[in-house]
Amino acid sequence: MGFGQGSGPKYKPFFFVRDVPSRGRSAIVEGLKLKRKHHYLSDIEYAYHVLAEFSDSVIEIREQYALLPVEETVQIAGELGISHPIYSATGAHRVQTSDLVLTVKTGTSHSLHVLCCKPASDIEKTNPKAARTLEKILIEKTFWERRSVPWTLATDTMIPYNKFRNLDLFRASMVARELDSLNCKIPEFLSAVRKYWSKQLTLNQLLTITSDKLGINNGDCFHLLGQAIWTKLLVFNLDSMLITHENYLPELLRINDTCLS
Repeated sequence: MGFGQGSGPKYKPFFFVRDVPSRGRSAIVEGLKLKRKHHYLSDIEYAYHVLAEFSDSVIEIREQYALLPVEETVQIAGELGISHPIYSATGAHRVQTSDLVLTVKTGTSHSLHVLCCKPASDIEKTNPKAARTLEKILIEKTFWERRSVPWTLATDTMIPYNKFRNLDLFRASMVARELDSLNCKIPEFLSAVRKYWSKQLTLNQLLTITSDKLGINNGDCFHLLGQAIWTKLLVFNLDSMLITHENYLPELLRINDTCLS
């Protein structure tokens, strides 16, 4: 399979970070689903990637997925009465891509769901380029409709901001391989949280208490907290507020430590 096609750990996006100008900060991140490098061209794409990673139903994330064959998108554009994107240097038809193609597990079956990630400002009526942007979006939407694949226009205004920022704060705990030796302490850490948890504790205070009980430093306890949040052993109301070291933590909904017994 070529770039932007296929699936699995060897999937390669059609565009790499080095290939095109980014909207906001571009990012190359180690994926948590299939352990490969993902290339994102905007903060919005990255935010939806993080949220998809946290979802148990999403089993694969493919970014910059090519809509091929290009002859089909050319045909769609013709049927819609709009111009197909071209490469300005050559005039050849440009390959369109979808930002995120998710493989979603429902029971024993798998299905696809596509996200077109755009700043809301790109499609506002006051934006002189909005009409052309919407034309290209319509080509993409029609491509997936022909395949009966759910497709969503996902803007920055639709991102659950608190949840994304909180997950991103602790995401490094899931890729910090050098700290994996600490993971054997997770049951002990969860027991300490269960015993000492209080709504009146800040994050720094929780880390200080648990580090004293476990005989490790605050940074190591932060790693264990991140692991516990991402693996859903500790379930907080991540939507309710931003987590910072100085603030109280959001509501602790449950501790799922029975699976470690």
